[in-house]
Order: sequence, then C-alpha cells, then structure tokens
Amino acid sequence: MNLAALIARHAESQPARPAVQGGGERYACAALDLDVRRLARRLRSAGIGVGDLVALRLRDTPAHLVALLAIARIGAIALPMDWRGAPPEIGRIVERFRPKLGLTDDAKPVPGGMATTGVGDLAATEPDEERPASLVDSPLVYGLTSGTTGVPKGIVTTHEEMFGRFVAFTIGRLIDREDRFLVPLPLVFDAGRAISLALLTLGAEVRLFPPLFDVAELVGAVNESGVTAVIVTPKTSRALLALPPGKAHLMPGLRLYVSTAGKLQPEERGALRARVAPRVTDYYGTTGGGPVALITGEEEDTSPTAAGRLAAGIEVEIVDEDGTVLPTGSAGRVRMRGPGVTRSFAGLAAAPGDETIRDGWYYPGDIGRFAEDGILHLTGRAAEMIKRGGLMIHAQEVEYVLSLHEAVVEAAVVGIPDDSQDEMVVAFIVARGPVNEAQIIRHCRQNLAGYKVPQRILAVSSLPRNTTGKIVKAALRDIYRVEPGS
Repeated sequence: MNLAALIARHAESQPARPAVQGGGERYACAALDLDVRRLARRLRSAGIGVGDLVALRLRDTPAHLVALLAIARIGAIALPMDWRGAPPEIGRIVERFRPKLGLTDDAKPVPGGMATTGVGDLAATEPDEERPASLVDSPLVYGLTSGTTGVPKGIVTTHEEMFGRFVAFTIGRLIDREDRFLVPLPLVFDAGRAISLALLTLGAEVRLFPPLFDVAELVGAVNESGVTAVIVTPKTSRALLALPPGKAHLMPGLRLYVSTAGKLQPEERGALRARVAPRVTDYYGTTGGGPVALITGEEEDTSPTAAGRLAAGIEVEIVDEDGTVLPTGSAGRVRMRGPGVTRSFAGLAAAPGDETIRDGWYYPGDIGRFAEDGILHLTGRAAEMIKRGGLMIHAQEVEYVLSLHEAVVEAAVVGIPDDSQDEMVVAFIVARGPVNEAQIIRHCRQNLAGYKVPQRILAVSSLPRNTTGKIVKAALRDIYRVEPGS
C-alpha cells in the first residue's frame, strides 16, 4: 500500500474538488497532486529513494502535507520535527536518526550540517512521472516522542497502520467525505497529521489553521467559512468556555466538534454541548495507537476517568506488570494492538521507560481499567504514579478534586522525592485570585484519603505546555526545585 497513490486517485476522478487550504494557499485535488509530484522529482534528484529518511522542519501549511505525500510517493520515510524547537533540540534528533536529507521552508533551517532542500518555488520543477513506489508494510513516518526519558525515539507508523487509523476515524464518524474540516493542530504531531491525511484519503477538504491563535479568531473562521468540523485540544475548549455565554451555540453549524490530545472532564463536555456545538466527540488516542476510545454522548460520559468505548478495530487489555490480564474493574497497565497500532520503534534498540512494545502489544504508558459496561477508564500515567508510604497515588485523581474547588482554574500534580525516600504530593494551580493554601488543602482532605492530600500548593500564572497543549510535568518539577522553601 502507498497512501500517496490512494490520494492521487482523486486528481483523476475529481480534479477540481477542494483538497487543502491554509496560509493563503488553496489546492484542488489536481493541483495538490501536481505539487506532490514536483517535490517528489526534487527529492529523487537529491538522491532520495525507497527507505531513505527525510527530516521535515516545516510550518503548519499546505506545503507540509505536500512534503509528507511526496516522501510517501517515492517510498521514503518522513521524520517530522517541530519547527519551533531550539537548535540543540533539533540537533539531538538529527544526531540520533541521521536523516539523509532535510526539507525546510522559509521559517528555520535544519541544524547539524546535513543536506537540505526547500519546498518552495515548485512551479520551476518538472513533475515526477514515475509511478508511486509499490510498498508492502513499509514505514510512512517516524512520530517523535521522548516518553519519560527525554531521549527521542520514533514511533514507526506504516502506510497500512495509518490506513487502519483512517478506518477507525471513518467508522467512528470523526470524518466525512463532505467535510470542510478545520485543523488547528500542529502537523508535526500525530493527531493533526493523521486526521489531515485521513481527510485527504477520503476526498474531504482540509483547512489548516495556525496552532497559536485567539479563540475568537477560531470561532470566526468556523462560522464565516462553512466549516463542518473542527478538532482542538482541551486547552482550546476551556478557552472557548471562558468566553461570555451567548443565547445560542458559538459554532451552531458544526457537524462535529472533536477534542483530543488531553483529558476533558464530564462537566466540560456537557458545557461544550450546551454552549459551543451540539455534537461533541472526545477521543483518547496515542502516537503509537491512533484513535483508541471515543466519548460521543452522555451514555459514555460516566465519570471523570472515562475515556469512552473502544474505536473500531482496536483491541485493548488491562494487565499487570507481568502481562497477566486483570479482571474487569481492576486497574493496571493499558496495552493495545490492531490494524492501526505500531509494532516497532526507531532510533533505539529498545524503548525505555513505560512506553514500550512487548509480545506484539503496544504499551502507551497509561494506567486504566474497564467498567462492567465496557467503558475504558484512564486513571493516570504509569510515569505519573506517585509513591507515598508504600501506597500509589494517581495524579489525575488529585487533579480532579482540585478542579472542583471554586478558586482553581486548572491543576497539575507531581511527585517530588523527599528526605524519607518517599514522594511528596505537590500541586500546581492556576487560580482565579489570591490563593488560600490551607483552604484548598482542607478541601482536598474532605474529598481524598489523607495520604493523597498535597503537601504543597503552589500558585502559577500558567502551566507549562508543549505545542499540542499537554502539560509538561518535568518542567513543573524544575519550577519546584527553584521555589523558595523547597
């Protein structure tokens, strides 16, 4: 299978159909295919062929998707890198993976002394006339993740595995062929990349939107241009809910409002359905597994830990550390396999830490359980489990209790080693006003067992996040180390 070949078929059957737009550029299917073939010719001229690794340091524009498809067309492998990354960070990735070529736009070059080529001025390049490479279970992309170690590793996604994710998106009705789908997520990460490629494969229209935006701009873009669906992070959802409520939905014309790359609470999903868009889907996915579980309505919205019902085609088990399947209701390590789930890593001989592959199963590093009704619940990350007094504390549970306090806008909880070789529970909160630490700790004591109550409450103006909007807990530990009195 070659995904580029599947997408190229639309250029023949519906050449004028809109395919992708963003950053002032618009591509119909035929024009997209033409630029893909032009860039493929440029890559071949640079000596790139089947199995070669090509690094991408590109902004979130149609050129990024052109690059992914051109690389796929010739059977090479894409290594997307965050264009916002600092030179030392990019240099470590180049050093570890040794790509043969780097693709750049006018934003930032690729450091490390490697050969690079641009993705602009494609009109001057003749289109590639060779047929797309015939591939069998070949890598399409290395999705970068550092897990808990800080060491970059690539999660290998093949053409077939990516297609398996597309099937799950389609059966779950996350995408529709008639969609004009707004994607304000970074293409360097799996959620934005996979949904965009899935839409192009289906023949729908991708509308890219710069990931850093004011939510009022997002509302305007949705309502003024006939957008039918949008995918955002919980951070964006919370910013939308902070807007003054109106008499009607903020985005009344949406077929679907999708949230991913983080956890929403049931009351937040309810507020989104009432105030933002009538149909909301919250999906739990991973770089290695794609879409895993979906909350599509109130029947799956059973508790703060609910992740939803399993997506089509994926098998999930809850096991102990030895890989023994646990009974329904018991919490343990989440593992998964299926047509869209990765089977290998790149960049390391073996994946360290809690994110790993064992006996054909991908372990994303999450702790969870199944309820009697089949709903998957996530109770935390294995790496975020806090050990205190011989007991294990789920950071997510403490964060939820903190979020119930009227003074708390947002909370993140980490474990900090103390002198007793135990871990302190330390909570970082974004507050609505001055913080009364004793009052918040008293609230926690009323709602949690004593050993789970935070020993410290630290107020911060904002929580550190990566470009997908996920909280970077390693950065919180660094903040604590320099905090007076720590």
